[in-house]
Amino acid sequence: MRNLPILNSCMMLLFLCAFSGKAQDLHLSKGVITDAVPVPGSELINYAIYLPGDYTVDKKWPVIFVFDIEGKGKKGLENFTAAPGGENFILIGANNVQNISYEENFYIAKRLFEVVLKNFPVDSKRIYTAGYGGGGRLATAIAAISGDVDGVIACGAALPGNKNYQPQKNNFLFIGLVGDEDGNFREMQSTVNLLNRKKFQADLLVYDGSSYYPPTDYMEKALRTLMIKAIAKGAVDGGEKLVDSLFEADLDFNRKTERKGRALYAFEDVDLLMGNYSRYKEKDIFRERKKEIRKNRQFRKQRSNNYGIAEEESYFMTDYLTFLSQDLSNGSIGQLPSWEEEMLSLEKLEKGDNPARAKMARRLKNMLKAVMKETIPTLDSTNTDQLLFANAFMVLLDPAQEEAYLEVLRYSVEKSEYGMALFYLEQLLDRGFKDVDKLNNMEDLALLRILPEYNDILEEHGLKTLY
Repeated sequence: MRNLPILNSCMMLLFLCAFSGKAQDLHLSKGVITDAVPVPGSELINYAIYLPGDYTVDKKWPVIFVFDIEGKGKKGLENFTAAPGGENFILIGANNVQNISYEENFYIAKRLFEVVLKNFPVDSKRIYTAGYGGGGRLATAIAAISGDVDGVIACGAALPGNKNYQPQKNNFLFIGLVGDEDGNFREMQSTVNLLNRKKFQADLLVYDGSSYYPPTDYMEKALRTLMIKAIAKGAVDGGEKLVDSLFEADLDFNRKTERKGRALYAFEDVDLLMGNYSRYKEKDIFRERKKEIRKNRQFRKQRSNNYGIAEEESYFMTDYLTFLSQDLSNGSIGQLPSWEEEMLSLEKLEKGDNPARAKMARRLKNMLKAVMKETIPTLDSTNTDQLLFANAFMVLLDPAQEEAYLEVLRYSVEKSEYGMALFYLEQLLDRGFKDVDKLNNMEDLALLRILPEYNDILEEHGLKTLY
């Protein structure tokens, strides 16, 4: 999300209004997600909602407000309902948040908070926000400025770029989830370290892959973590009776992590277990578990493979972002061959014999993709040089990006770079693109279509030509 000016005094009103205690009958089904529930008084704001199967207005329920920056409220909730622990929460999925200003998204969130707290019996000591990607940043920002959110689950990204919305006081719990191939992996690590230095209770769960939608078992662990921390705060009546079952589930998760070949992460997870359960369990349990993992050959090899990776990755990231900024600003098409060499170097690391460096290479590529995905929509539509470089760079990062190929054709023709246009056209067709009608309907390609070479390339790929 873009950084915008600080909220005005009106927008800085608390998100949370007082709960009226009288639930309105909205005719909602229990145990399933109901989508597109309208916010009264607004034609543009609606939400998805999940009510527990045993929901009743006679008790208060914890609630999680979930934000997906693409406005996919139902999809955001499905990741929670797939986890068994999700059935114990009222879940609210915002359908209208987008990659716009924080202020506009804050307003949408405020309306959701108002309608939910007015119409449902919410436990005021267990109000949480959660989000995916930019939605994770929004969830953290809401918690930071409201003062009434008890915890955040941030998936794939967490820290708002605008410092006015970054957490300062340790008044909420934080659980970060990130894939070990996600371009934001190091950022999430830094965020959790920063919050811990500020005396927050902050945990980081790292899963395999790059999706910011965590696997079900990791979302379930995040929900258990919320529960055990809420119990420690005295927010769950009779909660200490649940500690043993929560601990056994977390210990089982830890052992499964080791069995799946992720011994190093299992070792680090023991520290999280100690932080969450040391007041209930003997410390010898955690020491013995670490001893068990140390005996695992995979642990020793993974620790060795990861030695120095963080420093090397930081060096790559600094260089890449510095040179990419310069090349993009100047629209330096001539630098693309150098970038191609860099991508080939990363591919070699991906195919190498050190899994940790392979993960690093994928993170770097995903980081560059994320940067370009956020940057391209912000570019000046009249700056053809920048737009041409940006889309050609996207093709280099991800050859499956057909729209990026088409944009390269558009802007290279606009610059009368017909040789470049023909080169990318041939690459596009080699990848199996066959939508000739789409090419014919692009007005910007008129001068390209009349070239004999253009028609020759189409014919070579078994496609019909206009001329």
